[in-house]
Amino acid sequence: MVIRRYNRGEEGAVWKVYLAATHESIARDYHPDLIDRWAPHDQDMGQWAHRLAQKNPFVAVVDEEIVGMAEIDSHGFIDYFYVHPRWQNRGIGKALLATLESEAAKFGVNVIAADVSITAKTFFLLRGFRVTETKSNVILGHPAPNFRMQKTLNSESDALRGPVVGLGVSLTPQHDISTRNSG
Repeated sequence: MVIRRYNRGEEGAVWKVYLAATHESIARDYHPDLIDRWAPHDQDMGQWAHRLAQKNPFVAVVDEEIVGMAEIDSHGFIDYFYVHPRWQNRGIGKALLATLESEAAKFGVNVIAADVSITAKTFFLLRGFRVTETKSNVILGHPAPNFRMQKTLNSESDALRGPVVGLGVSLTPQHDISTRNSG
């Protein structure tokens, strides 16, 4: 497995990861109307390409296939974090998170945060995050709860420990891709 920055031209491959994780994994915990809103089958790929160019996510690659993606901004906020369902529980999520923690250290950030879905909550708890806020969102008339979670990076060893083997899961977006609103 290789973790690296996304490259222009990989939009379709990254979208496949996001779409599958949303429609297969996150769908266990959220209403189908929400899943279709968050990851529409007719997504404007130009808009998606623009988003990726702006966010510059990390991707996990196995045998030349993109199997995961994750983003962190310069303030330590993790936005999208997804692993393709076929590749979950194989250490992809852990490796991506280790990369994000290392990136946060480069930014001089010692607290990282994310708005985490029900689906991903356990993954983040097992990685040292704690819930700082429980959100009771209602989107399209359906409950869409999520959790603001934070982790303090205690030392260089937290941020620089590298990939480890284990569970990988995904976050659910708490907004519509086209509007970037929180519901």
